[in-house]
Formats: sequence, C-alpha cells, structure tokens
Amino acid sequence: MFYPQEMTEIEIIAPAKDLITVTKVLSGQGIFSQTDVNYLGTDKNHPQANLWQEKAAAYSILERRLHSILLSLSVQKTTPKQRDYDTLIDTEKAKGIVDEIEKQVKDLVDQINLETKKIEHLKTVLMQIEPLAGIDVDFSLLQNARYVASIIGMIPNEHIERLSTSLARIPHELFTLNQKPQKSVVWLAASRDNADMLDRAARSAYLDPISIPQDFQGTPAQIVESVKKSIQESEAKIEKLKGPLEEIRKAKEAELTDLLWDIKCSHLTTNAILKYGRLKYTYIIVGWIFSSQINTLKEKLKAVSQDILIETRIVKREKDNKDVPIALNNPKLLRPFQMLVSNYAEPKYGELDPTPLVAILFPLLFGTMFGDVGHGLILTILGYLGMTKKLKFMKGLGGLNPIIFACGLVSIIFGFLYGSIFGFEEILHAVWLKPGEDIMTILIITIVAGVVVLSIGYLLNIYNLIKMKDLPNLFFSKNGIAGLWLYWSLIGTGVALVLPNFGLPKIPFIVATVIGVIAIGGAEVFIRMMEGHRPLIDGGIGMFAVQVFFELLEVVISYLSNSLSFVRVGAFAVAHGNLSGVFFILGRMVSPSEGIGYWIVFLIGMVFIVGFEGLIVGIQTMRLTYYEIFGKFFNGGGKRFEPLSLHPAEND
Repeated sequence: MFYPQEMTEIEIIAPAKDLITVTKVLSGQGIFSQTDVNYLGTDKNHPQANLWQEKAAAYSILERRLHSILLSLSVQKTTPKQRDYDTLIDTEKAKGIVDEIEKQVKDLVDQINLETKKIEHLKTVLMQIEPLAGIDVDFSLLQNARYVASIIGMIPNEHIERLSTSLARIPHELFTLNQKPQKSVVWLAASRDNADMLDRAARSAYLDPISIPQDFQGTPAQIVESVKKSIQESEAKIEKLKGPLEEIRKAKEAELTDLLWDIKCSHLTTNAILKYGRLKYTYIIVGWIFSSQINTLKEKLKAVSQDILIETRIVKREKDNKDVPIALNNPKLLRPFQMLVSNYAEPKYGELDPTPLVAILFPLLFGTMFGDVGHGLILTILGYLGMTKKLKFMKGLGGLNPIIFACGLVSIIFGFLYGSIFGFEEILHAVWLKPGEDIMTILIITIVAGVVVLSIGYLLNIYNLIKMKDLPNLFFSKNGIAGLWLYWSLIGTGVALVLPNFGLPKIPFIVATVIGVIAIGGAEVFIRMMEGHRPLIDGGIGMFAVQVFFELLEVVISYLSNSLSFVRVGAFAVAHGNLSGVFFILGRMVSPSEGIGYWIVFLIGMVFIVGFEGLIVGIQTMRLTYYEIFGKFFNGGGKRFEPLSLHPAEND
C-alpha cells in the first residue's frame, strides 16, 4: 500500500502458430503492460513481415467506415457485448458487408444532403427577400435586362450619397425601393458597357447585393411564396428518404454494431502484435507484470502453448528504474485520494506512495477550514448521492464524490468542535474553540500544525532517500537531513529570541542554525565530494559565495512562506463563520422579524457558502497538498501502468 506494486519484467518467445492465443492470455488479466520491441528480430524481409501492418490498416479503414455508416443511420453508442473475441475477423468478409450496406446508405444520405443544402440556400434567399415583400416590382425583369446592368441590394443610408458621387461620371440610375432607419433597398442601373465600374462603386459603398435565383420570377412577395413552397417540397423529400434509412437501421443495427466491436477487437490485437519483435518462426514479447501474478500467468501461457519460452526479472526499488510502469495498490477506501496523487504525478518505482497521507490530510485541512455541522452534512449528503448516482448533476464529478463525502464528514466533526451549525453559533456548545472569537489562537495553532505537516514531509523524503541509497542528497539537500536540521534550528532560534519566556536556550539553537547554514550553503561542494566529481567549485570563490547567499536566502524565504501558508487554514475557519454572519445581517435587513424574507436570504447564503466557498476551500486544500506538502518529499515522474486490453471499451 505504501509503495507502487512490485513489478517483474517478463520476456516471452512464442511460436507464430500460438501468437493469437498467447496475446489473448496476456490481455485478459489486466496485469500485463506491453513494451514496444518491434525493432527486435532478424527476418525483416520475410513475406509475413508486413502482414500485421496491412491487417491493422485494413481494420482501421473498416472501423472508420462503420462509424460513418452508424452515424448516418443515427445509431446511438452501444456497449460491447461481454464475450471473448477469440479470432481475428476476416477483413474481406467484413469489407463485403460494409460495402453492401454503405452503398445503400450512401445513396440515401447523398440525396438527403443534397436536399438539406438546397433548403439552407433557399432559407438564405428567403432572409434576403422577405424584407422586400412590400415592393411591387418584378425583380427578375430588372436583373435580366439585355442592355442594362443592374444591382439590387441593401446599403447603409449614410453611403447612398457616396455611391451617387462615385457614379457621377457615367450615366446611371439609383432608385430607393424601400427605406429603413439604418439601411435602404436600392436599385442601381447603368449600361452594360459600364458594368465593371458599377460593380466597383457598389462594393466601395458597402452595398450588399440581393441574389435572386433564376428559377424564381415575379415580385418579392411572389418569390417569397415560391421559395417557401420549394422549402416545403425539399423537407417532404427528406422525410420520405428517411423511411428507407430507418428500415435499414432496424434490419442492420445489431449486425453492424457487433461487427464494429469485432473489428475494434481485431484492430487492438493487430496493434499489440505490431509491438512484438519477430524471428523466423517465433515472436518476441516483452512487458511488465505484477510480481504477485507471475506464477499464475506462467501457468496460463503454458496451458495454451507448450513450446513457449518465458524469462522473468524482478526489479528492485532503486532510483534509476525509470522504465518500470507504476501501478498503485491502495485499499478501495483510499482509491479516490489515489486519483488526486495520479493527477499530480505518478510516484517513482522506489518512492513512497503519498495516497495514505493525502487521505488523512486532505479531509482534515478541508474540515478545519469549513467546520460547520450543517454545511458539512450537506456536503456529505451530496457526496453520497453522487457516489450512488442518485443525483444527476453530481454524477459528472465521478471520483470526486467520495472525497466530497469524506470532507463533509470531517467538516461535521469540526463543526461540533467549533460549535457551529448552519452558521448559528448559539445552538451548539463549542467542544474546542470558536474561530471567530479566538482568532489568534486558531491562527497560531494552524501555523504549528503546518510546521508539523512540513516536518512529516521532510521525514518522508529522508526515508525515500534512504531507501534509494542516495546518500549525498540524503545528508545535504534542502529537503534532506540538512534542510530539516536548518528548518528546526531556525524555528527554535526564532522562538528563543522572540519568546524568551518560553524557556528555550538561545545558544544551542544559534549554533545549530550556523551548522545548518554551512550544510545547506556548501551542499553543492559536499555532494560533489561524496560523488567523486571535480572540480568542487565552478566559477571561482566570488561567484560561489554569491550563489550560496542567494540559495540560502531562497531556502529561508521558502521556510517562511511554506509555514505561513498554513495561516490560510485558520483564516478560512474564521472567515467561514463571519460569512454566515453577513447573510444573517442581510436577512434581518430584508425581514427584521425573521419572516419569510429572512429565511430566503438564509437559503441563498447557504447555497453560496456550500457551493462557492466550498469550492474555494477545496482549491486551497489542493494547493496546500500539492505545493506545500508534496513539494517536500514527492518527486513523481513515474510512468503509469497501462494494462494490455484487447476488449473494446464503451467510449472507444
């Protein structure tokens, strides 16, 4: 639980005749992660060398064509049947089925698309013509004149004079057919010889031409009626064409969806085989498997192929094992918090899995900031309803629902500690303290708690470095023993100097601080010395001194900022109660007698607090977890374990 699962590298040499069955066994357990070793092999010119590449390409094309057919038939996404896909589907047979149905569907779909485009064009014409319906002029006669070039269109009123001026040098006519406050419909005419000049002048005056199809004749009102009739005819044709499509869907839906999943599975299988190395009569398969499952897998592989050869190598948890895929192994209760860790980064193979720590600290930090029995109860109920999928808008949060549930429970506990329920602090007795009345106390407590949490982070990093046998960084890195030593020394020195009544001796802590400064300041030199690197100092003593000064300054500032970051925990605890108080005041302003108006404001405030403030507190908790806590001991950078699966998923 505290480390990623122990992994074993497995190398398999499988006969070509058993290739499919061996691949099925490797994919059926969810315990094997494949490594691409297609570069291995000695027989690249063998006739079978490109066979799998051709098969994969054929399956890919068939898959795309089937998706297109199902989309045309309006077939909704379906769930793949839970059955074994034991053989690769014959590409020629599948192609024949797809060709036949695609031809039937394509003819109908092409006709529907043609009518749809026609409707879109007619609707555009209608938009242009409808505003002109009151003009009693046969536009078709104006546009089709033999010796006269004319343009009918809409122009901004302020550009009409400009248009007339542009055409002053040629004989022309400009009639306003319909005038509106912003734009007018005009008819512009000149001789055919001056058509080009007419067109340029119209464009420069931002005249938007109205294009009337040649099929429509008469006045705008008559054209509008003709266009509407054509739209209705096209819509009727589309409805008529949908009938045969629906019949095809009913007759072929089951066959096509089953064929799609068969092709997907075959495609996944060929893609897996493409990552194998190839010898003359055998294939080389390399990957990773959980060490606990190696014997089980060996038995299953031997059962399907007597001639198979298997070699395994258990990998130790060392710092240089970057290629080992990471599979976290936490109890079901902790898996939602495992998601928070994976979203940040996968731990390295030899690194501690921070999930158990996150499962404790995340709800604890949230509950401290959001402590209220009533508000916490609402979060708990929402999280539970989301987990059981009984609340639609919470279903979209998926794996966050258990985290919301846990944070709500801890908020209820702190609500009792603070004596707060729905913001009322007079109903319950505070078991511990009231943040709004003990502001300095809660702020100091959260700073001390932050020091403890940060110290845990340092200790965990020290443990990681011990396990990975990284002695130079263990002793001298800022997150190692030297960093923790300096951190505690500075805290002790600060308390001894600022709070003399606390009773801490000054001299020992000052001496400890000096030792810590020397260790951190000279860390680069000490690490190079332990690793045997030379020279110990780059760039001369002066440059080294400047570098040490700024590095120490950065370390001290980070200690201060990291510790003070936890002040926000206490500040939010104080703000939570005060925010509720604001809505109580607003409620009394609306309804002094605490009538219906008061309770409406109360409900609005509750929604705001649980929704908006809850979100902000969650973000702050995430920030403290990722940047303050993880930053001390969690490096990440592991490669996620991705099990080989040949069963098509629902969202593929």
